[in-house]
Amino acid sequence: MKVIFLNTCNGEIREAIAAFIKQQAPDTDVFCFQEVYERMRTVCRELLPNYRMISGYKKVAQENDFLQATYLRNDLQLLSSELVLENHLGTGLAIYTQINTGDSTVHLCNLHGTARPGNKLDTPERINQSQGLIDFFMEKNGMRIIGGDFNLLPETKSAKMFEENGYRSLIKEFRIRTTRNRLAWELYPNHKQYYSDYVFVSPEVNVKEFSVPADEISDHLALILRVE
Repeated sequence: MKVIFLNTCNGEIREAIAAFIKQQAPDTDVFCFQEVYERMRTVCRELLPNYRMISGYKKVAQENDFLQATYLRNDLQLLSSELVLENHLGTGLAIYTQINTGDSTVHLCNLHGTARPGNKLDTPERINQSQGLIDFFMEKNGMRIIGGDFNLLPETKSAKMFEENGYRSLIKEFRIRTTRNRLAWELYPNHKQYYSDYVFVSPEVNVKEFSVPADEISDHLALILRVE
């Protein structure tokens, strides 16, 4: 099973992100996209006709809203889906999907964490956001994969909470140096941040490959995961 997580920046770099999706779609089972506003939805409608879309929207404040979409290949069996953190004040939003792969069940989370404040440090809302996800997935039996744009730095308690609760951080395990790129750094030259995006997996997940290619298709890099 192959899953890709990406904050698409609403498909601002349309040609590059379209080429990336075309290249990856033939063997990708699930795309977990963040910032999927109308421009990016149009790209996905054109390039992912054999996928079903599950989307969610939450507005916290002006210029602090969350619209993401999970695209599942049509031949995957979707058992259930729901929005997580929808009613948590000041947090981002997550899309949960339960997928039957034939031999097992995968519990998949597509998160876009709160972007405010922009320093990506701990706040009560970010602690609540992480705890809300951990509590939600605690009752799920089987493989759990939680990924997306967390808007957190690695040293924060909000990020470390997942490892403290038994998850493996693939960013840490695979020694990924950054999940951002030049496009982000040029936009905020005085606040250069190397991390924002993560994938956390439960012990049951057999990771075959994990990579973060340095393709400039957004101001975030794509996280590409293959599991047994």
